[in-house]
Amino acid sequence: MRRKKKSFWKPTAAGFAGMYLATMGLATGLVKERFVQEDELRLEGAASAILDRAGEKEFSMEQEMIDEQEILDGQKSFQEQEDSDRQEDAWSREKRKSFYQDLANNSFWRVNSKYMQISIAAYDEHKDLLAKSRDEIGSYAVSTTGREEWYFALDDYLSSEEKEVLAKYQAEDIQYCLQKPDVSEKYRFSIRVSPDVKELWEIYVQEIVWEEDKEEEKEKEAGEESGDEEEDGEDAYMDPLTGGYHFMSGKFVVDYASGEEMESARNFHEVSGEVVWKWTNPNVDKEKLGKGEIVHTELTLPYLNLYFAGTLAQWQRWRNSNYLQGFKEQGEFVWEEGTEAPTLMIEEDGICRRGKMQLQVGMTGNPFAYLEIRMESRPWLAAVDYMKYVYLAGAVLTAACMLAVIGMMNKVYARQAALEETRRDFTNAMAHELKTPLGVIRNFAENLLEYHKEEKRDYYLSQIIGQTEEMDRLVGEMIEVSKLDSEKLVLAKEEVSFLALLQEELERFAPMIEEKKIQVEFPVQKEDFLVQGDRNYLAKAVWNLLANAVDYNRESGKIFIQVDKEQCVIENSGEAMGEEALLHAFDLFYTSDKSRTGKDGHMGMGLYLAKKILELHHLKLVLSNVEGGVRVVVCRERG
Repeated sequence: MRRKKKSFWKPTAAGFAGMYLATMGLATGLVKERFVQEDELRLEGAASAILDRAGEKEFSMEQEMIDEQEILDGQKSFQEQEDSDRQEDAWSREKRKSFYQDLANNSFWRVNSKYMQISIAAYDEHKDLLAKSRDEIGSYAVSTTGREEWYFALDDYLSSEEKEVLAKYQAEDIQYCLQKPDVSEKYRFSIRVSPDVKELWEIYVQEIVWEEDKEEEKEKEAGEESGDEEEDGEDAYMDPLTGGYHFMSGKFVVDYASGEEMESARNFHEVSGEVVWKWTNPNVDKEKLGKGEIVHTELTLPYLNLYFAGTLAQWQRWRNSNYLQGFKEQGEFVWEEGTEAPTLMIEEDGICRRGKMQLQVGMTGNPFAYLEIRMESRPWLAAVDYMKYVYLAGAVLTAACMLAVIGMMNKVYARQAALEETRRDFTNAMAHELKTPLGVIRNFAENLLEYHKEEKRDYYLSQIIGQTEEMDRLVGEMIEVSKLDSEKLVLAKEEVSFLALLQEELERFAPMIEEKKIQVEFPVQKEDFLVQGDRNYLAKAVWNLLANAVDYNRESGKIFIQVDKEQCVIENSGEAMGEEALLHAFDLFYTSDKSRTGKDGHMGMGLYLAKKILELHHLKLVLSNVEGGVRVVVCRERG
């Protein structure tokens, strides 16, 4: 029963896949640890800078209040001083909230990482929430009393869907400005606020179309500077929403070595502005809206910023993080005894790594305020992104090694299968070869038992002896095959003449040649085919070749032998061999066409032994059909 061919694909692929995953997993883990360390160093640096800025501001505010109090102590009555103190306290808290809100919303650049985000919250000395990182819209103005700011938290006015729309306009505006750096905006964000600037009434998004100034327009601008403003101003486009004229100047390039301008700035002016989105506060009466003031404003969305090319996906990830948004109204700040420098407290360490740093602004025993900086990082994703080309190269290398191993294993298996097939064929063929003489021996032995005629006894015994010799010959050939396949075989090294071997072996075949009336043409050779090797084995090879030339020759046929220094040629006038027979003639016990062999279809071991012996001597054996017979050529191997 023929064994089913074994497949190495699945187990080998599984093994290499496991090895690949284990190797890449280990490498990714090591890279991930590097990103963890970098994230912590980045956060520590940002926390230190934020703490320093907050501390400087608190001390300066404290000193300013002390100086003002000293002035008030000498100029006001007790009641006036008490009222002034209350006013100062109220102002100080509002000013502090404004400062910390600006600090919380404008410190993201300190941790500019694709896979790490932060949020900042500030608490007062009573640990009540002052400000936290948020989505906001607003503006500021500079007056004689200082810088006035009005910023509104979008969470107090807009739904999540409305904020998503605003964010998409902001993201599109950023991409537009990155592609066209000379133009500072595609969308303009404006707001309508109450007269006291305490309430947000409306938000507008305008799509702005800019046009580059031409030379004649630049000349007009020059004319305006000389006093001809009224005439030229009539052609300028006035924005219907803001009621103003909008111009901008692009970048210009200067050669700092020479101070010369290498590339002139490109100037633009607004030619149209269309409101593409509008939000109106549902809690404000329509009659009131006309009393409000419309101002050009800034939309502040964390991680969706032009200056570090933020994306909508980054803002959405920050916005949807419960951890980064989950600051409590009353802070909980606890430090271990003996802790001087703030440390990172990891609260979750998995695919997403979350932690926080808690800081005291001012003196340790009596702080002005508290800060909490929360971090959410994805070091595994950062490592995977960093390793992507390593994954690709590793996959290609692993696949190549896997294919090579599978190829080698298939070859080994095919060789084993071929050896097993050869062994099986050898056993079957030997059994078949031995069956015939055994059958003859049995037949004649039975005849001897049954018939006791003296005149037949010698004949039966001679036949039995002859078949026994045939079996002995087959066993001898089997032993020779085994020796030739053995790695321990050692061949003698001497110069052997093929011409002499042919002459000696032909003498052994003289009776058979004479019996079949075969004519041998062996002309006198001018050159000899000399080979370095074992003479006994080479003699066996020549004997087998001549045996085939005699056995498969026809009655009154011919054998032609020619020798030169490069080869030995033996031709016989037997029947031509078929293509399949030529292909497998050197196989052990190959079964050929019975009509050609005239026996039982087996070609035996003769050609197999001859080829094996000659190959061990680096000689090549070629079998082919020629006109009127079959040719065997023994020649040296080339290259």
